[in-house]
Parts: sequence; C-alpha cells; structure tokens
Amino acid sequence: SFGGFCTGEFISSKGLVLTNHHCGYGQIQKQSSMEHNYLKDGFWANSMAEELKNPGLFVEQLVYMEDVTNEVLSSLDKKEAVQNLIAAKKDADPALLYEVVPFFEGNQYYLLATKKYNDVRLVGAPPSSIGKYGADTDNWVFPRHTGDFSLFRVYDEAGAPFSPAQHLKVNVAPRTPGEFTMVFGYPGRTQEYLTAVEMDQLVNVENARRVEIRDVLLSIMDAEMRADAAIQLKYASKYARIANGWKKWIGQIEGVAFTKGVDRKRKLEAEFTARIAADANLWDKYGSLLNDIAVVSTQMSEGTYKRNEFIETVYYGMEWFNLANRLGRMEGEAMNAAILSFDKDFSYEVSAKTTAAMLEMAATELPEIAELTGDAASFNTVIHNELKTLTTAAQRGDVFELDSLAPKMAAFTAGAFGIYRANSPSAELASKASELKSTYMKALIEVFPERNFYPNANSTLRVTYGKLEGVSPRDAVSYGTTTYLDGAMAKYKPGDYEFDMPSKLIELYDNKDYGDYAENGKLPVCNIASNHTTGGNSGSPVLNARGELIGLNFDRIWEGTMSDVNFDANICRNIMVDSRYVLFIIDKFAGQRWLIDEMELIK
Repeated sequence: SFGGFCTGEFISSKGLVLTNHHCGYGQIQKQSSMEHNYLKDGFWANSMAEELKNPGLFVEQLVYMEDVTNEVLSSLDKKEAVQNLIAAKKDADPALLYEVVPFFEGNQYYLLATKKYNDVRLVGAPPSSIGKYGADTDNWVFPRHTGDFSLFRVYDEAGAPFSPAQHLKVNVAPRTPGEFTMVFGYPGRTQEYLTAVEMDQLVNVENARRVEIRDVLLSIMDAEMRADAAIQLKYASKYARIANGWKKWIGQIEGVAFTKGVDRKRKLEAEFTARIAADANLWDKYGSLLNDIAVVSTQMSEGTYKRNEFIETVYYGMEWFNLANRLGRMEGEAMNAAILSFDKDFSYEVSAKTTAAMLEMAATELPEIAELTGDAASFNTVIHNELKTLTTAAQRGDVFELDSLAPKMAAFTAGAFGIYRANSPSAELASKASELKSTYMKALIEVFPERNFYPNANSTLRVTYGKLEGVSPRDAVSYGTTTYLDGAMAKYKPGDYEFDMPSKLIELYDNKDYGDYAENGKLPVCNIASNHTTGGNSGSPVLNARGELIGLNFDRIWEGTMSDVNFDANICRNIMVDSRYVLFIIDKFAGQRWLIDEMELIK
C-alpha cells in the first residue's frame, strides 16, 4: 500500500517503487514552489543523493494473512476476540503491524500482518503535461494518453535503500489483444451486493445530489485557477481530488442506467425469492429479509441524504472548516504548524466564493446551518477575517485557544457537527442495516451454491484477472486496446491547461526517437483490459501470465465506473499506462538511464 490511499510496486532490488503520478501528486506539490514548480516542470533525481524526503509518507507491505473466522465468530465478544488475536501476535513479533479485517460483510475474518516503511523519497515524476495529460477532460475516459506515473524509493531504518524480497521485472515485448492480464492492489471499497432498493437510493438519489454540489464547487475553482497561475498551483491537488469523485459518480449514474443495473438486481431478487420459497428451511431464515432491508433502507435514506449534504457542502466544500475541526483538537506549536501548512495552499478569494456558494446550497437541505450562520455574507466576512488573525498569530509563534482568536469559527464548527449528528441515521439503525447486509450476504452464498462470490473491496490486497481487450460500450462507439503517441499529438493544444505538451516530447515524436520502446514504429501509451478495479487500485501493477509488469493501472473507462456497485465484464474496462511508455519517458525524455539500468527488462 502506497500511503494508505494507493498501490505501489517494487521494480528494482534497491527499493525503487512505481506508482501513479496522481498518487504522488500531493507530495510533488509539497516539494514545489514558484521557483521550483515540479508539478509543471517535473522532477528527476540524478542520483540517490538527490532524492527528496517526504515526511509522513509511508509504504506498507503485506507479510502474511491468516483466516481467523472461527476464532472471531465463535466468541461471544467479537471485539474482545479481535483484540486478543492482535495482542498475541504483537507479543510474538512486535516488528509487524496487525489488524483483523471482516470479509463478506462480517461472515469471514482475516488477520493481516504488515511491515511499514516511513522513509519514502521522491525519485522522479514527469511534468503534469505528461503525468496528467488530458487532465479533467480525459479523466475516466478512453482513448487516453496520460503518462500517469511517478517514482519513489523506500529506505530502511538505517537509511539505506530497502532491498525487497522480490521485485517485478518489466516487460517491453509487443502486446497481443486477448492476452491475459492480472492486477494486484489495494482496492478501497465496492458495494456489489446491494439490493435494488439500495442501489437506486445510492446512485440515483445520493450520488446525483453529490454531483450537483460538486458542479458548483468545481466551476468556481476552475475559473479562479485559469485566471491565476499561483492559485492554479495551490489548488491543483484539491481540484483533482474533488473532480475525481464528481466525474466517477456521473459515469456511475449513466452506467447503471445503460446496463439496467437496478433491473438486474430485481431479477436476482426474484430468483432468490423463488428459491427460498421452494425450501421451507430457507424460507424460515430468509423469507422476510428483502422486505426488512427495504424498510431499513427507507428509514436510513433521509438521514443519509442529509449527512452527505453536510459532508459535501460544509466539511469538504468549505476548506477552512476542516482546518477549524483539526485545530479544535490541537494545542501550541501543532496548531501553528497546521495553520501555516494550510495557508501555503490557500486563497482567501477562492474560499470566500466557495463558502458563499456552499452555504447557499446547504441551506436548502439543512436549514439549521442557515440559522447557525445568521446573515451569510456577514458570516463569510468574519470567518475569513478570523483566518487572517489565526495566520498572523501562527507566523509570530503565539500560543492561543481557537475560540479566543476565532470565536465565530469555533462556535460554527461545534454547532455544525451538532447538526450533523442530529441529522445522521442513528447508531441503532446503522447497526441494524449492517446486520441485515451480513445476513443477505450469507443468504446469497447459501441460496446460490453454484455461483462464485468474491468479497467486496475493503482496502486489503486483492487480485483481479482479465485480458487486454477493447469494448463497444454503446451504439456506434468502440474502443481498441491500445493508444499511441500519435493520438496524444492529435490532442495537443499549445499553452492549454490540459493538452499542452513539453517541447522535448514533441521533438522525440517528430524524430520518431523511441529507443527500444516502440511497436511497429509507433510508441504505445495506454491500454485497456477487463480487470475489475476501483479506487485504491491506482498505481497497481498490471501483470502478464508470467508475472511481468506490462502496465500501471490508473483509471477506468467512463462507461464502467459503475463497477463499484454493478460490475459488468462486457463493458467495464480498467485503463493502464503501458510499461514501455513509462520507460520511454524515464529514458528518452528525462535522460535518466541510471534508473533504467536499475530495473530488469524482459524483451
């Protein structure tokens, strides 16, 4: 796991880690300044001595896992059983980290043992005009021409390059459509076993509102970023993070509709009902289950909708709120450090506009927020004046309490969380919903013994297999398996925020100087395959049948983002950077042959 939010893989015996550019984006941004803009210009260490440290960044590697289902489920107190299992493991080997994780909605449990490495240094990253080529226009879509990769190195506790037990060899041979592919990684969360009622509520009600809110937020940020280069640098990572979910939800809504996902669930439930009706034992256990889930889902829906409203408009939509929340749990130097770090990537002008818009939207679903702020314009002014006061105090190194220097901010933060708690579904109702999900999962496995079920993603190591293959996701639309640099050049728009291109890359293209990385005179850039991936699989290695690295997973096609709740192998495709394009950028574009020599290439 790379940083706990992405996947990375070792590609050399000296701890060299390959992951996505967007996974390393936050670190690249932190290392950047107006004088050294590594987001814009890229960064390449010419030796290990030039690699940049990244405090707080870590790599965590799975060492082993054990099935502890019997130990947990046979206990009268599951929580205590888990604690005892972990305590015993810590006593036996304190060098590792341990956790017990539920699978199949709590019907199975595994204990995971991992090793964490805290010295992870930036080795190289292409400029955003390669690593983020196509930016938001091309996000979640194909054909794609993004060199979405970055390089880091793990160092051990002695400060020496870490030597992994195994590392991946990198394949540079020609690819064949239909070729087997396998993806390892840490997918975050999927919900493949929702009922029809739950899917409809999530996709067509909750996510539709999220899209509406982020539409407004992103339009404000985009206008400000395009007008000011300094704001663009400060908000690039924030914008990308917000836009990622926004665009995924749009694709999910459309994908579920196109594949008739809700109807598919209804058909499954009809068959489920017919089977249990034919078996008295099954009927006794599960006869009311679907109705019970529908009732609880309906009871949960209003609270969940309002909870999401708070999260989108207040918690994420007003960036200062998140700071205030953190400051309320800090004191002394920690507060000053948090304020100064926040201020580094903050614009009062942008924040004032987004705050005004988010307060207006929140008031429609959470009128208590409007009551808490009073006059919205006056509230907005006071909050940003208090922010300036906090920043000045932090710069001087003052010691203070939040409510003394920013009383309006402190009061609003406390009051807003009160509104959040009051409107969220009760713990009792949430527990009931979780219990029903667990029962439904158990029932599906029991009622359909001929089917293979896989557990939902939960940020643990998974493998998914498929093949390199194109797709025709809708009428008159067809995607091949591979894109080439020729296609990237066709999109090139000089000076454009999304489709500009470095002059060196243009020169290499004009001269067809592709080194050893071309196929039939053309340079491959990206591929698609039928692997089931999701968030967290960013940076995952894509392997061939021999376990050699052929690509770096970084996205899914627009039509397949509904795979989190409705995977369809006929339509869903993951997008990867071809390993040959990664090597070409490192070698021919960046001139970092020493990194190529560190890897094992398979031709």
